[in-house]
Amino acid sequence: MQYLGVAVLEGEELIWYGIKTFPGHDARSQVKQYLTSLFRKYQPTMLVVEEPFYAQSLLSDNLKKMTREIKTWAKWKGLAVRSYAPPMVKAFFCRDQKTKQSLAEAMIEQYPFLRRYLTNLPWRRRYWFHVFDAIGLGLMCVRKMRH
Repeated sequence: MQYLGVAVLEGEELIWYGIKTFPGHDARSQVKQYLTSLFRKYQPTMLVVEEPFYAQSLLSDNLKKMTREIKTWAKWKGLAVRSYAPPMVKAFFCRDQKTKQSLAEAMIEQYPFLRRYLTNLPWRRRYWFHVFDAIGLGLMCVRKMRH
């Protein structure tokens, strides 16, 4: 719950991306305020959410509750809501190795300007993987809706 990766797409065009950090104990209300500001600025019609999947996230009641609250918030705002588990996104873009690294490389292939975020520094790499995950979620949703 500390980091929230966000990507705003119009079709396959990546309009904006970023990572927001939510330190402290009041992350849930901070996340909704942040999403409301993005909603006002970009006026999306859909929100795509990553479902908790891995053991650590499944054990976090706070993360599961936050995911539900984000989906509820989006529905209240009139947004269509889609959600996918991380392995589904990786399987969609990465044939052989279904890792965070391979997903990042697939997103860089689509958006070469993102290459600067794939660094050899492990802590920076983990940080930017949140953006690659968010972009992958959105892009997969766009492509699935076309078919």
